[in-house]
Amino acid sequence: MHSVILCDLSRQGASVLARQAFGCSGPAVLQWDRHEFFGDIQWGNGGRIGILFDEPLPASVLLEARRQNEVAALPDDREIVRQQARGWVQGVHRL
Repeated sequence: MHSVILCDLSRQGASVLARQAFGCSGPAVLQWDRHEFFGDIQWGNGGRIGILFDEPLPASVLLEARRQNEVAALPDDREIVRQQARGWVQGVHRL
């Protein structure tokens, strides 16, 4: 079993980011929260892996995932740049 970060999710599949690359083909089970979906690894690029689900996800699962993401979302790119610039001005970060 590998712990991954869910990057993209659709009814047909998902892309995930792993700390280290692993096999780019074969069966996969994507689990989070109380969900478990079966599929096959279709592609890999470094630590990023694409999974095609055996059956499309229900729309309710996608909506729930979107709600979870909004609650736990990281700052967007613009906010990260602002934080870095603020830290640099304050002498916390060095470029």
